[in-house]
Amino acid sequence: GLGHLRVWSETPGARVTAVCDGDAARAHDAARSIGAQPFDDLEDMARSGLIDAVDICTPSGLHADQGILAASHGLHVLCEKPLDLCIEKVDRLIEACESRGLTLAGVFQRRTYPAVQQVARDIAAGRMGRVLSASAYLKWWRPQSYYDSAGWRGTWAMDGGVLANQAIHAIDHLVWLAGPVAEVEYARLETAAHKMEAEDFALAVVRFESGARGVIEATTCCSPDLCSRIEVFGTRGAVAFEDATPVKYGLDGQDRLPALPREDGRIGGGSDPMAISLKGHAVIAADFVEAVRERREPLVPGRVARVSVDALNKIYRAALPGVRLGT
Repeated sequence: GLGHLRVWSETPGARVTAVCDGDAARAHDAARSIGAQPFDDLEDMARSGLIDAVDICTPSGLHADQGILAASHGLHVLCEKPLDLCIEKVDRLIEACESRGLTLAGVFQRRTYPAVQQVARDIAAGRMGRVLSASAYLKWWRPQSYYDSAGWRGTWAMDGGVLANQAIHAIDHLVWLAGPVAEVEYARLETAAHKMEAEDFALAVVRFESGARGVIEATTCCSPDLCSRIEVFGTRGAVAFEDATPVKYGLDGQDRLPALPREDGRIGGGSDPMAISLKGHAVIAADFVEAVRERREPLVPGRVARVSVDALNKIYRAALPGVRLGT
């Protein structure tokens, strides 16, 4: 939440007028730092008349319910990843915003990088041919103290495991390039190195609606951490990303990497969540303001942010049929 406050303090055309946290003291401290009004109840803040929109950066299992409440008061909604843990709740959030003509946007900062955008356009235009395989790998590290730092971390109801928390950005990146996941052909979840409810290691084989297949592998057990990697290849080319930085890209036998926009796409956070770059968040926030003002779709509309949650739910339900995230 404090990172979001820093971003909003530098976003043109927006001003933070209220801060809500269930911990009244924490709400007061955060609000005082930027001259805003503190609240410890979201309903009170939503009906206060002080705000036009909310930025939801609470535990994931609260996202949809809080967004629906905000929408019921006519507020636009920017929501941290994922939109929620439960796909059915995500659908209710989308309906709540769309039925009132409100903007709903997700925070997936990899979509802000020009090189990723260019590759996505090339794949959509068929320049990679028929996509045969698309895979995502995230091998990070989190100490036990990370999961012990808050009671909701690593729980099925509020956080999920490595897939829902850390790897959801890689999953969004993957489905942006390869399309929605149609089926999970194999899935295994394991709690291998931490004391927590949900998984710290996940492996899935998926089939996309396009017919392509791929692997999604994620863990917070890997020390030292390795980078997050995306690999896609088709009948006419291939691409590999480390975080949002393309490291290989070829089409029709030609090296296309030099033609891509050159920008450092390292997201960070492999071992320390506080080291995650906020550069993409700033782009998302500025775009959200413009989308509300111009009454246009934001960079990551609710229905686009839904696709990664759908993939997430399919993996969890294939591996653990009795588990229902966010409920």
